[in-house]
Amino acid sequence: MKQSMQSDWTTRREFLAGVAGTLAVNAVSRATAAEEEPKIKIGCGSVVFRKLPRLEALRRIRQAGFEYFETQAVGPWCPHVTLGKDDPAELARQAKELGFKGITGLWSWHGAVLADPQSVNGVTETIRWAKAAGIPMVFCGDGRKPNGMTDEDALKLMGDRLAQILEVAAANQITLGIEPHGSFSLTAEGLKRIMGLSDSPWLKINYDSANVHKAIYPKGQPGAYGWELYGTRRNEVETLAAVADRVVNFHAKDVKNGATVGVTEGEVDFPACFRILRQHGFTGVVALETEGDQSVEESQRIADAAYRYLASCL
Repeated sequence: MKQSMQSDWTTRREFLAGVAGTLAVNAVSRATAAEEEPKIKIGCGSVVFRKLPRLEALRRIRQAGFEYFETQAVGPWCPHVTLGKDDPAELARQAKELGFKGITGLWSWHGAVLADPQSVNGVTETIRWAKAAGIPMVFCGDGRKPNGMTDEDALKLMGDRLAQILEVAAANQITLGIEPHGSFSLTAEGLKRIMGLSDSPWLKINYDSANVHKAIYPKGQPGAYGWELYGTRRNEVETLAAVADRVVNFHAKDVKNGATVGVTEGEVDFPACFRILRQHGFTGVVALETEGDQSVEESQRIADAAYRYLASCL
């Protein structure tokens, strides 16, 4: 009897030890998986502080808490990068010294691929500059369709130009993000047509929530587009749901009555957009953007609040 009780106790003790060991292994496995799981990066566009010199703009972005930023080669509107003048190594050095973990994107010089005859040279030069600076993405748009041109002719022209641009993008391993900024890119149908112009894996979407939201504005409303759009006008959530599998960068930009405002202070449905991104396994960048029209003090307030909000929900 005594031997039997001792045997039972030993068995129970071994069982409990085994359970404890299994729980410990599972806990470690979950913690390791959480550490290894790719996370969405939270960034800020230097355009938020476009009225300031680049270094001061970057200091303020870092002050708000952001560890990633994107910038623009769109002078004089946002002259934080001037191709042919600025040294890409200098931008990389500034980012490192300020404590940033990375520069996520660069808006292209002559970035309206369809509308600008200089777009091939401008975007390919931007790609090479981005490569030298260690920037993995270059952004551009389609722009307005030339007057008198049919949709099919316009798409063929854009396809021809994209083919030249994407050849350079592939050679430099730079992702080309098409931003909703023109006749085709502001609707789901138009974005899908643009994505269908090439089978290059380097062709993706830089989704701008406010730009797409304004597509549903009726003519005459402040901020409404003054040109015809290809396809059906839908809000930012419906359009995102249709193209989310091609999105690599998301501009968290809010708008109210046509003017950009702080994130969650306008009309854009960010919670719904972020749910869609998660459902599609998005592991890219969500970057604050405005038009940079506010005062420096107001821009700082917007940046501070945006970082707190994005960090709490992504």
